[in-house]
Amino acid sequence: MLRNSRPLPNRPTSPARKGALSIALWAFGLATSLFLIGMWGRTVSVDSVTIEESARTVIDADIATERINAWFEDGLAAAAGTDSATVHTVAEEIQATPQYSAAVDVIIAQFIDSLFVADGETSVLNLEDVLTPLVPVVVAEFEQRDVPVDPDRIEGVLDAAAAIELDAGEAASVVAVVEDARVFLSQVVLIALGMLLLTGTVAVYLTQERFAMVGTLATRVVMSALSYAVIFRLASWALDPTRGRSPIAGGGSVLLGSNGQVFLALAAGAGVVAVGGALVARGKKRSFETRAASLDSSDDDTRELAPV
Repeated sequence: MLRNSRPLPNRPTSPARKGALSIALWAFGLATSLFLIGMWGRTVSVDSVTIEESARTVIDADIATERINAWFEDGLAAAAGTDSATVHTVAEEIQATPQYSAAVDVIIAQFIDSLFVADGETSVLNLEDVLTPLVPVVVAEFEQRDVPVDPDRIEGVLDAAAAIELDAGEAASVVAVVEDARVFLSQVVLIALGMLLLTGTVAVYLTQERFAMVGTLATRVVMSALSYAVIFRLASWALDPTRGRSPIAGGGSVLLGSNGQVFLALAAGAGVVAVGGALVARGKKRSFETRAASLDSSDDDTRELAPV
């Protein structure tokens, strides 16, 4: 009789408790998703390397290079004083050289760094060291077309753009956006953690075998964390498989593909809790079955000794 009256594991004994448990588990799942995504986003917001890499992917696009090329061609026209067709041809030849590509990379890198200056600081693009190595290349290209140019004049034009001061307000706004996102995500993490503890406690309270429920809830966190790790990795690849679909897609791909270790670490921690809960629940179940068997045996002995 004792064995048949035992409740099933993790199942409440009344319809009302069943309904309450279903709601608690649903809320626990929602809180788990918010907590995992919030933790990942919070980690990304403090990962300056990833943010700068994403910004570099977005900015290092055709439109940025085209603007630099147009600015460079205008400078050549002002320095050479020849027809626009020749200047355009020379500019295209120079833009195909390794020296020019290296200069463009440095300019873009300096611009990206300027986006992350602290509020109140001045951001300046120092182009003197970047542009000076291009002077011999410019002179050589014009001389090949029998267009005499004065190196000093070219250096003078380049010196005029040796230092470009950027609007610090625009640069500071990027830092402010990142900081605002960090604060918001921190709040999401705290709220989600509170929901996890509350709904998890309610779910454990509504069940008969509470340690088994602890293991079940922790297992849900493990599976959710591993699922998000896979989903974010696949989303990173799908957004920009060849790193060339578009600048925005490339930047988003960098973000989604970063800090996946956060999900793995949370899965590992929850896995420890799940294993511990399962082991304790199994031990309690065996102890209960042993006591039940002992009681059944004792009842049988009593019936055998009873007078007929």
